[in-house]
Amino acid sequence: MRRRFKKARKEIDLRKEFKELIFEDTPHNYPVLLRKRKKDASGVDIKCNCLNALTQESNVETNCEFCLGEGFLWKETFSRCYSSLIGADGGKANRNRRIMAGEIRTDYKLFYFKFDTEISYKDKIVELRLDYEGAPSIPYERIRIFRPETIQEYRADFGRTEYLAVYAREESSIRKNL
Repeated sequence: MRRRFKKARKEIDLRKEFKELIFEDTPHNYPVLLRKRKKDASGVDIKCNCLNALTQESNVETNCEFCLGEGFLWKETFSRCYSSLIGADGGKANRNRRIMAGEIRTDYKLFYFKFDTEISYKDKIVELRLDYEGAPSIPYERIRIFRPETIQEYRADFGRTEYLAVYAREESSIRKNL
């Protein structure tokens, strides 16, 4: 049952404000790929043929063209988000604070997605090489892959989800030396 409510005149609609700031007017977002594992009819993750039957590990060295060393088949879909770097110190309490000048760890990132984005802890966020105008360079090139560590639904107005914050860690083994 969907609850209908009337907002007070002075109360802002966070979902609308987030949409306008990140996706409309002058958009503050960029494209990423959301990598989701493929599932069979019973909902079980589909293993790649490169997966070793004994160890249940994929052979990263063979550079499998189907799973790219992940061991499972997956599909990638474009999504748009806003992101910012976060430091490793201070935990979640300090994740929304500005980063001080100096050396920072770039393997932690905070991604903001629309309220209805479907993402889970098994998924990956793939950043692509972008041109100077913010469009993916052709041919597509994956430059960083992040694994969600914390998926936070930010809720307000009677508990509805206003937007998602995904605290993610970069998969260090995949980063190229640029």
